[in-house]
Amino acid sequence: MSSALLIEDLAKRFTAGAKPAVDGVSFDVPPGEIVVLLGPSGCGKTTTLRCVAGLEHPTSGRISIGGRVVSEPERGVLVPPRERDIGMVFQSYAVWPHMTVRQNVAYPLKHRRAGGGNSKTDIIAKVNDTLELVGLHDYAERPVVSLSGGQMQRVALARSLVYRPQLILLDEPLSNLDAKLRVRLRDELRRILKQTGMTGLYVTHDQSEAVVLGDRIGVMRDGKLLQMAPPDEIYNRPADAFVANFTGASNVLRGRVLGRTGDKATIDLGAVGKIDAWTPQNLAAGENVRVALRAENARLGESGATNAFTCKVIERRYQGMQTVYDVDMGGQRLEVLELGTAARHTSDGEIALTLPADACWAYRDDGVAVE
Repeated sequence: MSSALLIEDLAKRFTAGAKPAVDGVSFDVPPGEIVVLLGPSGCGKTTTLRCVAGLEHPTSGRISIGGRVVSEPERGVLVPPRERDIGMVFQSYAVWPHMTVRQNVAYPLKHRRAGGGNSKTDIIAKVNDTLELVGLHDYAERPVVSLSGGQMQRVALARSLVYRPQLILLDEPLSNLDAKLRVRLRDELRRILKQTGMTGLYVTHDQSEAVVLGDRIGVMRDGKLLQMAPPDEIYNRPADAFVANFTGASNVLRGRVLGRTGDKATIDLGAVGKIDAWTPQNLAAGENVRVALRAENARLGESGATNAFTCKVIERRYQGMQTVYDVDMGGQRLEVLELGTAARHTSDGEIALTLPADACWAYRDDGVAVE
């Protein structure tokens, strides 16, 4: 079975000689899968999506949708957006304010009917089914401007789904919504896409959105795709220090490699002592490294067989369902997060601290800032 979307060595420069906005990106999306491109502003994720849509013209590389090449500059191939069989949902709702909900959703089908497509009966049935799917059946005859922001975004989604394109592209569609509504709609959005069997390419800078929505997540930085993997692998086995930091590993320890056995390295942290850490890189003795650690993986008040240290609590932030502690470990400041409604630890004296080796990740220190 061919990929629903195949991107091969995609590059995009906005001006000749400029640094590429997209730099040699390659990945494929099987039918029915949702891939999320995640990264900070300016990393190239939206430019990649716009190249797939045909709204930007790549400098080089090849894009295929459903086995059909839609963009390959070297051969002069550039299929217009309207002929790519895609749906798009934008950050802005982009609904037609003078139409009702039903008219908005029906518009793509009527446009195709003019070209010999759907009958009037087909249009009514497909619109009704799609409005039911997105929870707007009871709002069909309302003016779209009377709806809330979340409802208008559902209209935009329904309009993109109603003609069942091969691929749907979503460019930060939830970012204009308030936090509570955004959380609710991201769950609904995944349900809707999976229920329709739609293949999706989704762009966001929000890690929690990416984890909930994506079958796979591609983390981008400076135009490059650093890692493409399922959410649990991105979260638990980040490919480099930037991926670890961007997805929430707030603690960084600096040290020097003493030795390596298999995928574990022993790191000298100076006055703090030694630590064992997992590494995906071929580190050699003597190399400088960064060791990344998520706050929730540290174990305060526990003394393990390895990576056992002592520390002192210097600040405590109670947050109801969790408590965040700032601790001093031999001059290194770490953040530790504990779930639960009880703030168990105080700043009185020293306390045990364990940093599980599998949750400590060592990467070559290339001197590039990861924040």
